[in-house]
This record gives sequence, structure tokens and C-alpha cells, in this order.
Amino acid sequence: MYNYQVLIIGGGPGGYETAVRLNQYGITTAVIEKDRIGGICLNWGCIPTKALVKSAELYGELKEAELYGLAAYEPNIEYTKVFERKNKIVEQLVGGLEFIFHKRKIPIINEMAVSISKATDGWKVQTVDGNAYSAEYLIIATGSVPKELPGISIDEKDILSSTGILQMETLPKSLAVVGGGVIGCEFASIMNTFGAETHIIEFLPRLVCSEDEEISKRLAMALKKAGIRIMTGSGVQSITKTEAGLKLSLNNGTEITVEKVLLSVGRVPQLNIAFTDQSLATEHGAVSIDSAMRTNLPKVYAIGDVTGKMQLAHTASKQGMVAAQHIDSLVKNKEFHYPELEYINIPRCTFTHPELASVGFTEAEAKDRFGDVLVGKFPFSASGKALAMGNTFGFVKTIARADSNQLVGMHILGPNAAELIAQGAILISQGATAEAIESIVFAHPTLSEALKESIEDIRSLSIHKI
Repeated sequence: MYNYQVLIIGGGPGGYETAVRLNQYGITTAVIEKDRIGGICLNWGCIPTKALVKSAELYGELKEAELYGLAAYEPNIEYTKVFERKNKIVEQLVGGLEFIFHKRKIPIINEMAVSISKATDGWKVQTVDGNAYSAEYLIIATGSVPKELPGISIDEKDILSSTGILQMETLPKSLAVVGGGVIGCEFASIMNTFGAETHIIEFLPRLVCSEDEEISKRLAMALKKAGIRIMTGSGVQSITKTEAGLKLSLNNGTEITVEKVLLSVGRVPQLNIAFTDQSLATEHGAVSIDSAMRTNLPKVYAIGDVTGKMQLAHTASKQGMVAAQHIDSLVKNKEFHYPELEYINIPRCTFTHPELASVGFTEAEAKDRFGDVLVGKFPFSASGKALAMGNTFGFVKTIARADSNQLVGMHILGPNAAELIAQGAILISQGATAEAIESIVFAHPTLSEALKESIEDIRSLSIHKI
């Protein structure tokens, strides 16, 4: 007899949303999570970082009060209060989730899973506390952990991961960010705005190298203008503790001394559970899955960062919805009809200042895949709403196939990019063409009009582009 129909190992966005969805389907489910529900995202990642982003954004705006016709104002940073606000937001969200689980009677097993073995027509999970729980179906949602560099270890005191930097209660005077990806650029932007001397050291030729090259270069331009010192094509050979601080020796012969170092060179799937009598298929350390999130083992699924697809909270959540519906179809012996997940059409967001967001193919990827492409652009400097906001840096770039005008990529650098990209995601995921914009009315004055004119520019029909 099973304890539950489904056991989910990991309570991050993928794990907890899947548990609630299965509960809505009437399937008995429990979550094994060694920490609090919400995982990295809610407790030590996405949400606390965005709380800091807002504080930094407001601080920056207050310093520019004169530009808005207000008296000059030099605000003081009380970082302890910024830190406390961040913690309150996290507590409110996590507490709310715990209430949802309590109300729905979904058990949260606060233990650490260490091994999985086959049981009769199901699976048994052993925890470090010596307890065992069984279920017919398993969902592995164990997430990822920060990478380290050879000879450089994260101690969360001087050399920090994103988790460690969010636990700092005081601002560092200087910070070196090793890694110019999404996480690195976000924290560099935050700390620079708060007044810390900030460096980004990136081994690759440009920042956020997975993004469209034109967008990446413009982001670097904005960050440099804000005072961040950026070195691309540079690697850290060693970090030495000195009386003056942490000395970083780079492969280009440069040395930098700072108070703190953020190591943000990526994350790797976390699969620290032993399968005692079965072999779980993996590739490059990530769990192999099919379009229904099934692994090679019967009735075992995997979602989120551990699958190595896209390390985004909303990717994990969407994978979980697919897995939940597939399990529901098996339990109730009905047809499974969830559309196959197109990972390229999942929006990606970087909460720097300015914000960066994208969906679909970059211009280079689109050319490789489709041949000739058409590109439409529209600058926020020509947007009435952006001008009124005093935030005009950046532009919208939309990419379409030349043979059909089908939209295949959208890239936004500028105000509210992370909110705006949902519109691009809808159009691209629905296979819309540039002509589809003719049946849509965009409100005026809004930032969304920049998306409209970017799409119109594909056919040289933008009204306000100079």
C-alpha cells in the first residue's frame, strides 16, 4: 500500500505548483523538501533579488529627482531596512504557500531524500532521517547548485554565491562579479546603484552571451555608463586574501582588489539522490526526459533545473503542469493532450537597469535556422510613454522569417521589458505573422506601442520611427 499516489522530491516553483495541480486533480500528493517550501526561487533567488532590484531602482530615481521637476534630494541608504524588507516579502510569500498546502491538506515532508528504490508497482524514497515514503509515481524536482571554478571555492563569507550575497546585512564597499550572465549582471546592477564599486569579469567575449548580440552590446554600454567596470574575455586565475581585501589575479595580467566576490559562473543540476537498484538516465549531469517529462524509469518524472533544459522558475512550473496532466491521464485512463513544450518560446528576463527580456530566436540563430530573416526595431526614445517616464534607453527588436513573415524572435532592452515580453511570447507561440498586428489595437500612450511599431517595422510600416 502506497503512502501517496505521487511523491515530489523538491519544493521549488516546479515542485510546489505541480503538487497543487495534482491536488486539484484529486491525486494524493506529498512534497519532500529539506528546507522551506518555495525552493531557491522564493527563499534565496528570484523573489528576494527582485526586492533588492526595486529598492535600487527607487534609490536611483530619488537621486535624479531634479529631472522630474522635484527638489534635489540625496537619499541615504539604510541597507539593514532594505534587507529586512526583502525578508518580509519572502516570509509573506512562503507563509502564504504554506497556508495553501495546509488548507489543501498537501503534506510537506521536511526531510532530505537520499535514496530511491523500486517497490511493488511503485517507488520508495528513503530520507536522511531514516524514514521511508512510498508512492506509485515520483517527480524529481531537485533543482541546481552554483558552479565553482578550479581552485576557487564559495565560502559564503568572502566569496559568495547568489544565496550568500542575499544574506549580507551590510553593503560591501567594492564587489567583483565573476561571470557576466543573468545572475552576475543583475547583482552588479543592484550593487552599483547602491554605490558599491563594481566590476564584472566575464570569460566570454560579451555579457549575457546567450542573448541577441546587438542587445548584449547595448546592455554592456548601459552598465558601463552607470559606472560598472566590465572586462570581457578575461578569466580569474586565483583569489588571494590580503589585508587590503580579496586580490583577483586575471589571465590578462590585471589584478583587482575588492571587499567581496560574487561567483556567478552558472549552475549545475543537483541530483544527490542514489537509485539503489535502478539506473536513471542522465546526459551531462542532467536527467534525461521526454516531452511528457518522463525519465527512462517507469512512473518517474523530472522537472526544472535538474533536467538541464532552461534554468528558469517558470520553465520548471510549466514542465510540472505537463507532468501533472500526464500522470492524471494515466491515473484516470484518459487521453493526454497537453501541447508539447517549445523551450525556445519560453521568455527569458534579466532584471538589470535597463531590463532585458527575450523570447524565441536571436537574429543569428534565426538566420542559421531559417535562412533570410526580416528585422524590425523601435527605440524607446521615440515612445511617448517612455519619455514621460524618463526612461528612454533601449529598443525593441523583432525577428521574422523572410519567406512567411512569421514572428520567430523578440528582444527588448528598456523599461518594463520583463513585463512586455509576455506579449511577444503570446504572438510567437501562436505562430503569428507580422500582419497579425493589424487586428490588434494597442492602448496609447503605453510602452506596448514600441512592440507594435517594432513589428510594423518588419514591413517598413512603423509610423514613429525616424
